[in-house]
Amino acid sequence: MNAAIQSRISFSDALKARKNHLNGLIDLVKPRRGGATKIEAMTIAAINAEISLIEQQLEKRS
Repeated sequence: MNAAIQSRISFSDALKARKNHLNGLIDLVKPRRGGATKIEAMTIAAINAEISLIEQQLEKRS
């Protein structure tokens, strides 16, 4: 039986990909006009917190 091929990416590459994904989500959530609702503001704050955590982890790995 043939073994399944598994691609391995580094942890840093996975963090960078996650950061790019989260930045894309922020672009989707940003209000187009007017002010942000409370839910939008909380979502953006949570995404920004996750991005800052990822940046800290990337800095430690550098």
